[in-house]
Amino acid sequence: MADSVAPRLGVKGLLGFTVGDFAFNLYWQSISLFLLFFYTDVVGLSAAAAGLIYMIASIFDAAIDPIMGAIADRTRTRWGRYRPYILFGTPFVGIAFVLLYYKPPFTGTGLAAWMLATHILFRIAYTVVSIPYTSMTARITSSSAERGTIAGGRIIFATLAGIVIAVSTQPLAAKLGAGDLSHGFLLAAAIFAVVATLVLPIVFFTTREPEESGEIEPALKAGDYWRALRDNRALWSILLAICAGVVCSTAIGKSILYYFKYYLADEAGGRTTLTVAAVSGLIVVPIWVAISRAIGKRNAWFAAIVWGLAGLLWFAFNDVRTSIEATGFFLWMQVTGLGLALGFWSMLPDTVEFGEWRTGRRTESLIFGLGQFFLKVALGLGAGLFGWLLDRIGYHANAVQTPETLANMKLLIIVLPSIGLALAGLAMLLYPLHGRRHDEIVEELAARRRG
Repeated sequence: MADSVAPRLGVKGLLGFTVGDFAFNLYWQSISLFLLFFYTDVVGLSAAAAGLIYMIASIFDAAIDPIMGAIADRTRTRWGRYRPYILFGTPFVGIAFVLLYYKPPFTGTGLAAWMLATHILFRIAYTVVSIPYTSMTARITSSSAERGTIAGGRIIFATLAGIVIAVSTQPLAAKLGAGDLSHGFLLAAAIFAVVATLVLPIVFFTTREPEESGEIEPALKAGDYWRALRDNRALWSILLAICAGVVCSTAIGKSILYYFKYYLADEAGGRTTLTVAAVSGLIVVPIWVAISRAIGKRNAWFAAIVWGLAGLLWFAFNDVRTSIEATGFFLWMQVTGLGLALGFWSMLPDTVEFGEWRTGRRTESLIFGLGQFFLKVALGLGAGLFGWLLDRIGYHANAVQTPETLANMKLLIIVLPSIGLALAGLAMLLYPLHGRRHDEIVEELAARRRG
């Protein structure tokens, strides 16, 4: 192969790399937790229009991920393949994020068009930086166990960002806006963008990619990329599994603010629940890392599925009318979401070696681009479906909802995640990297290189 073997990471390397997820998740958690709500209850778009904008932008984002992956695979600089994108692309992500929360003096179609355009612009900027960043996981170490630790570290930093977003977004918007929530959200977004822009260069300066050897790699054509992916059963099974699982997390995560505001008449309780769920990651993620090491990544995935289905079953047979019970339920489901996230991000790098073992071609950034493609399509479809169904059940923003609408809102929270979790479990049955299989493949690839 053209790359030298990546050394083990030290504490500095681990922290310097994984802190990038704090910056990325100031952006990602904001659009995941608040953007749909911002569209409907601040900008004034209908739930169907808001969901459609979110879905279109997510699918567009997903479509350009593999393209960015292929571009990154072909990049060669004295700083490495991926690090330059992180350094030079970071300021543009911050600017695009601020525009995402700008409400122009438009109405009707013009307003919706602006929101869609700024959302697509942000997704482009985010992709240019995030695909190279996530692809580095497969280059900075070849140890499956260490990749699990990296995934855990990334999710912990993502959790810290989620806490910041959940705790501060609405209070900042209220205080800075001084009665104008749209202006307040814009200023809050600017603060988050500045912080993220200062954090991401840390990844560039503290992380090193393995040196390229003197061999010249032939440029892969489109057909070569397809052949490199076609027989990668490990990749396709994890992609199918995470797509199904994301339906669960999308429906659950986006329903929290609506459930507390309209079902329980406790809007402040929704913010508290978002905060508690975010903070829980600091405890839950290390537990999932330990479970994954003890029983294997694949079995830990099944454990997360069973945990989530048990929570949904309880919610279906109980009339949850208090904020404490609702917080407990959403916290329970957060455990499942974190388990699936850790499983996906720790297993996806392992599929790089599986594909190389099967085909002789190593296309790490294309695999990560494809991974994000499927992930974002699922997020977009989940958000679009949720927004469309909210509209269909009679939801009206900032109004008292009918008993039928509230009952159907609860039904959405139960049915969509249940289907998603069941399919995520079935897809994982196809995943071939059991036990030490990945370690054996890494050893065999090393032997090929020596030969």
